[in-house]
Amino acid sequence: MKGLRWMWLVLIAIAALGAASFAQEATKQPSDAKAAQSFTRTASPDPALPPVSMLVRLLTLTPEQEQKLRQLFAEHNKSYGEMIQQKLSPKERQEKLRELRRNLQKKLESVLTPQQLQRLRKLDPESMLVDRLTVALKLTAEQSAQLLEVMREQSAGIRAIEKQAQDNGWSEQQKKEKLAELRKQIDEKVNKILTPEQQQKLRQLLQGEAEKPATPSKEEQKSSP
Repeated sequence: MKGLRWMWLVLIAIAALGAASFAQEATKQPSDAKAAQSFTRTASPDPALPPVSMLVRLLTLTPEQEQKLRQLFAEHNKSYGEMIQQKLSPKERQEKLRELRRNLQKKLESVLTPQQLQRLRKLDPESMLVDRLTVALKLTAEQSAQLLEVMREQSAGIRAIEKQAQDNGWSEQQKKEKLAELRKQIDEKVNKILTPEQQQKLRQLLQGEAEKPATPSKEEQKSSP
């Protein structure tokens, strides 16, 4: 399906960057019971941070853990934004960023259980992509598991083609042909997993992702009170 090529582009970006392309999230900063339902975007969010709403689902966070995690992320993003504004050399900026993320990791260890920390370390871009699609497309558990397998297969295929192209000195055209073959195979597998209605919704979502910055969908907001 032509529309599913957007998913292909999203996964290429994930494989190339080594991080989730959806990592920016509108951070919820509650001031009272009603305000807790609203979202406000942080000025300079660290793109390495996964969305808290996603971690709530994947790590099964308690409400107390979620609140603490949002506070930690807000503090981290504030420091990250201040660091970005500083006049630093590339080496100084890299060292400062490592320090910020090490500090965040230590704080996370006081909020999450050992089991949750282990699950967090195992999270990959494909898992985060499928989690988002599970919410948006209302996938069944079986569909989510099948889609995750296909997404990981696709990422592995992209990496393998990139390595073969480099090792064998392929031309850009040769690499494009191999990627097109893989894309066709993946599209066919995804089509077999999703219903026609889900395929249509996916086209709309992925076309929207290409046109505007990522923000939590209504389904994501509802699933993360």
